[in-house]
Amino acid sequence: MATKIIELVNNGTFSVEKKYGMTYDEFAKDHLFAGVPVVIGDACDGWAAKDKFTPDFFKSEYGSRKVKVQDQEYRLDEFIELMERSTIDNPAPYPCKLQIDREYPELLPDISPRFKFAMPDWSHNTLIKPFTAGADTYEIFLGSPGGQFPYVHYDYMGLHAFITQLYGKKEFTVIPPDQTPYVYPKENNTWVSEVPDIKNVDLEKYPLCANITPVTFTVGPGETLFIPNGWWHTAHSLTITLSVAQDSLNASNWKRFKNEANTAVAKRSSIIAKMSNIYLSVVGSILGANKSKYKNS
Repeated sequence: MATKIIELVNNGTFSVEKKYGMTYDEFAKDHLFAGVPVVIGDACDGWAAKDKFTPDFFKSEYGSRKVKVQDQEYRLDEFIELMERSTIDNPAPYPCKLQIDREYPELLPDISPRFKFAMPDWSHNTLIKPFTAGADTYEIFLGSPGGQFPYVHYDYMGLHAFITQLYGKKEFTVIPPDQTPYVYPKENNTWVSEVPDIKNVDLEKYPLCANITPVTFTVGPGETLFIPNGWWHTAHSLTITLSVAQDSLNASNWKRFKNEANTAVAKRSSIIAKMSNIYLSVVGSILGANKSKYKNS
C-alpha cells in the first residue's frame, strides 16, 4: 500500500504529518534518523489492545488496584469514575500512569508484537539496563477532558517516544531540540522545562520563550505519535483518554543517549564517568550503533 499523507499542521518552520501505509525504510530515512516527528495512523493495527483497552476494561478488571496520582492514592475504579465525571473546566488530576512491565505484565501480549517502527530497541538490553533502570519504558496513561501534563519535557536519557492513542483524543505540543535554550531547562533536571504552561507563558519571567515555534495537533484512536529524542513536548486530553507510551533506543539516538548517560554519571563521579564512557563505547560497538545504513542518509 502506498503511503497516504495528511498534513496535520505547519507553523511556517516545520510541520507534523500523519501517515498511513509507511514502510520502515521511509520511516527510518524521513523520521527516525532525520529526527522528525510523525503521526503513524496504522502502527498498532496488530494489537489486541486496540479494541480491548478502554476505561471500562480497566475499571472491571483492575478496579481494586491502587494508583497514586499527584501524590494522592485512589482505587483505580474510583479514579476512572472521577475521570468520567470530570469536565474541561474541572478535570481529574493528570496523569494517572500504570507501569505495564512492572505492575501489569500480563497485558504485554496485548501490545505485541512491538510495531516495526519501534524496532530495534536496545533500552531493555541487559548491557544497557544499568543506565535505563530509572526510565519508565512501558506506560499506560489515563486522562480526563482538560487533563494537562504537568510540565514540558523530552524523554529521559534521550530515548525516542512512541505514544499510541487507544481511546479518546489528545492534543500534543512539540518543540524542536534546537530551541532548547528558549524553554528554560531545569538546572538539575535538564530534560524538564521550568515553564509551567507553554501555551500561556509569562514572557516577563521567561522572555526567551518568545523565540519558540511550537506545533500543536491532535492524535486520535489507533494513531501513534513518534517523538524523536530531544524534542520537547507536552499534552492535554480533549476527552477521556487512554494511551500507551513506549520508549526506544537504537543507532538513531545512541549518541544522545550515551552523552546523557555519561552526564548523569559525571554528577556523581568524574572517574566513574570516564569508565562509563569506555563501557558504552564498547557496548555501542557490540550493538552496532555506528553501522546502520540510515546513519548518514
